Amino acid sequence: MRHTPSLGLMALCLLIAGCFDNNSNTVLPEAGLQAFSSGGLQRSYYLEMPAGYDPAAAPLPLIIAYHGTGGSHQAWLDYRLNEVVGDGAILVYPDALPNAANINQWNFGDDFQMFEDLLERLPALVNFDADRVFVTGHSSGGGFAHELGCRYGNRIRAIAPVAGSLTATSCTGAVAVLQIQGQYDPLVPIGVAQLGHRFWTLYNGFNLGTSNPGVVPECIEHAPGPSDYPVQWCLHQEGQGAGNAAHDWPVFANVAVWEFFRGLSARAPQDEPPPGGGNERALGNADTTLSFTLRYPSGIPAPVQGVAVLYPAGTQQPIGEAPLAFLNLNFAPGAVAGDERSYQIPVKYLGFDGFPGSYVLDIAIYVEGGSFPIPAAGVDQTVLVDVDLVDATTPIVVPGVLTLEPVQTTF
Repeated sequence: MRHTPSLGLMALCLLIAGCFDNNSNTVLPEAGLQAFSSGGLQRSYYLEMPAGYDPAAAPLPLIIAYHGTGGSHQAWLDYRLNEVVGDGAILVYPDALPNAANINQWNFGDDFQMFEDLLERLPALVNFDADRVFVTGHSSGGGFAHELGCRYGNRIRAIAPVAGSLTATSCTGAVAVLQIQGQYDPLVPIGVAQLGHRFWTLYNGFNLGTSNPGVVPECIEHAPGPSDYPVQWCLHQEGQGAGNAAHDWPVFANVAVWEFFRGLSARAPQDEPPPGGGNERALGNADTTLSFTLRYPSGIPAPVQGVAVLYPAGTQQPIGEAPLAFLNLNFAPGAVAGDERSYQIPVKYLGFDGFPGSYVLDIAIYVEGGSFPIPAAGVDQTVLVDVDLVDATTPIVVPGVLTLEPVQTTF
């Protein structure tokens, strides 16, 4: 296992203007916790360097790994991903910032910016291969890995989300995907994870019915043959009957993630999806529509984004579980504080087939100063209402006027 320099050594390095390789005058980067400014905010990440790192040698792959809600870079030191990767890659573990509830949580706006700034900052510090930039993450960090792969498919070679869900519905570029999910995960239910599985399989041009052996026995490969952008689905049975243990980082994940990443050849990033895939194939047309009327409380910050999701019948605030289905993840509020506004928005049941059935519809409105995708308690707004679903094509019509109230959350 690699060790970071002691504080005394680090101080000495600073005094002599850098740490030098014993065999050259090359200034070597310091491993350990790093601080920098991104989007006007002070951010941090932990850098792990290969023991035999040589900046003059061939560039190494770069792996950026995102921790879960409430965690920090320390999670990756506990997972010991570096022990499997060895000297094969440079590892970077970003830290999330506290949200309004003082819980470390990834925020799309700030952390998309941090990702961009890292890719601008790191080339001056380490010699990595821009054609082999990989992203992994666990829990909400796994969800963020999904989102990064979707948004920055023209900069990322592959992603490996673990126990995370995809919320985006329109992607750019081409990425290889390894998705790890627990069959009995209570926080990211299997049905929710399968939405991302379905999306990436179709987006990358494959069929769900195609199944070949993956990198470890828990994984299957959807590409029918050699592919630059394979999709692997790794469903495991760990943690059954043990509370939230099925949501944990599984024992095989380190090997699966690294074997997947290192098995991919370097490919120059591209703006277009893989052949035969893309957003239209992954999403198709809307299944039906959802109609409702919202009353916006006076005094709330400017609404910026609306989402509609389904939860089990009886769900109330605070909500401490993942949705059963995402109906629409990006409708424009088009309103200000004090407004009353009616909507008819498209709905797509990606992978959801619980018909007929009774559920709770959660309509959430994210506001300026809030936190997406996990809403900020007391800042972002929501309303929960009972709905009965007949089938996938019958329009959902919610009667009356729904009054938004501040989100409570246990995430």
